Amino acid sequence: MKLEIFEVFTALGRANKHEEKAKVLMDNDSIALRTLMRLNFDNRIKLNVSQTVEFEERTDGNATIHEVTKDYPRLTSLNISRDVADERFKAILESLDPREAKILNAAKNKELKMRGLSRKLALEVWGNRIFN
Repeated sequence: MKLEIFEVFTALGRANKHEEKAKVLMDNDSIALRTLMRLNFDNRIKLNVSQTVEFEERTDGNATIHEVTKDYPRLTSLNISRDVADERFKAILESLDPREAKILNAAKNKELKMRGLSRKLALEVWGNRIFN
């Protein structure tokens, strides 16, 4: 059974050793998780979205990061205005479970922090293929 992204991060938080964290990432490998790692750790990837996007946490959010990952490329385009991109990103965040919205918003700002989570760990798990 595939864990939701917030569940992966809960498991990461519970893992004490580097090897355990790597195993959590490997066991839950997905396009969504890889994309979050790239968004957070790859300085070449920037969404055309404001640093702060105000959104309302919705307890009825039923989308998952796995489902909305496909919408990120539209947010990198400079062909849309920042206001339009902000509105699209806000809609994505408000469609998510609040726990997942916080993770995505932090990754967008390159501020996804967790003890032991690093670019080095992501490289160890996925190699250079996610940062090329």
